[in-house]
Amino acid sequence: MRVPVAITIGVCLFLVTFGFKTGQHLFGWWRSTHIEPYCEYNLKALWIVSRKCSVKYRVQFPPPLKLVQDFVDSGETILLTSRTSGYLGLVGREGMQTDFRGSLICARDPNYSLKIAKMSQNLPYEPSYLWHPDARTLAYCPYCGLAVLLDGKLERRGAMKP
Repeated sequence: MRVPVAITIGVCLFLVTFGFKTGQHLFGWWRSTHIEPYCEYNLKALWIVSRKCSVKYRVQFPPPLKLVQDFVDSGETILLTSRTSGYLGLVGREGMQTDFRGSLICARDPNYSLKIAKMSQNLPYEPSYLWHPDARTLAYCPYCGLAVLLDGKLERRGAMKP
């Protein structure tokens, strides 16, 4: 009688562990297909906006966060060239005027809804990204673990635990 109980317990432990690990992998897949591309787009957009701000306001790159935030929140548009649209992953949209409102907010930020509401009403809000956290990084997302470097490349770093 002891053998069937041990086998039953072993099978139950296996199924629970298997289900938990499968759930972790499915969540990782969902996050990588739904949230991380959004954050990648935002960080790339911030790099483009920063370059535009440096040229427009004649300040050294990278410009101060306040300058970039004012530019983004104003809804001012940027003309997409074939190079910038390719960089953003928007192939075929060259020649379009695009604004980057909301690009300072990560979808994984716990206060995402509040920050979007504040942004839409032109109220002050704290960006999700850390601006210029080290000498080679323009912005870093602590929620996704992605950083855009000063040269425009994306780099994966450790994400903050929720």
